[in-house]
Amino acid sequence: MMNRFWGVLLTGWLALTVRCVAEPLYEFGFNIRARMRVDDNRNANLLLYSQFGEYSAAHLALYGENRLSMYFAQKLQNFDKPVDPDEVEQAFIRYDGRGWRFQAGKMWMPFGQGMGERELAKGVLFSVPLWRKNALDIALATNGSRRQQGVFCRFGSRSLGASVAVGEHLALSKTAFRFIRGEDYEPALDTGYGLLVGVDTRQVAGLTLWQLEAIVARRGRMMPDTEFLIVQASVRLPAGLNPVVRAEADRRAGEVRWLVSVQQNMGGGFVLHPQVVFRRADFEQVNMELRASF
Repeated sequence: MMNRFWGVLLTGWLALTVRCVAEPLYEFGFNIRARMRVDDNRNANLLLYSQFGEYSAAHLALYGENRLSMYFAQKLQNFDKPVDPDEVEQAFIRYDGRGWRFQAGKMWMPFGQGMGERELAKGVLFSVPLWRKNALDIALATNGSRRQQGVFCRFGSRSLGASVAVGEHLALSKTAFRFIRGEDYEPALDTGYGLLVGVDTRQVAGLTLWQLEAIVARRGRMMPDTEFLIVQASVRLPAGLNPVVRAEADRRAGEVRWLVSVQQNMGGGFVLHPQVVFRRADFEQVNMELRASF
């Protein structure tokens, strides 16, 4: 199965390079999510991923004249073993039509705004605009036996959308609901949900940005059925300072986890995020996170 997957990507690579009259354009860069974490026992750790399951990665993108492109991203630190032992974050071929697009390979599945259900899977994705600025994204995922398999779908715009995922072992990954589950969460293979339904919204009001995502999780296998709520508010202030408050809740577990942060734009693509994290009213940890894209 793995050899077949890489064989498909190699075929796409050849189609991209051979069919182009000129050499394809390329882009190489890094997305860094590095943080120093200090917990309530004063233990310090340097981690190359964010609170929310975002990887640090090196990426390479190739763009051909025939609307074909290829994207490859390598994890700098993999925290999702044994669910995703692959060191490759994403590797897919993309074709951009007139308003629609098609992708095949390993990629993030479409669900909400990626604040809660974040799932990497091998499969295919098709996106097509249907009404005004609303698009339908639908993906077929298969990560193999005892891992995520199913159909992911989101309909909506950047500001409002509805999502559904149907299959097996959904939300199994450590990247899914990373913040509310906590960094000590250790999933077992052959567990997860069979159905996820969510709504999400993103609204700008003056200097503030409000984001909300509500997700219902059902048909749990060794996981209790529950509902998740994620709320984030940020304020854009002068001098590149952006205070952020984020809270997440798991109804079945009776858990609420929240953080207070300030995003400080350092220039040159670097952003500093000092963060204080609480579980209910109890202090849990402090982080100094550096984000950079170059």
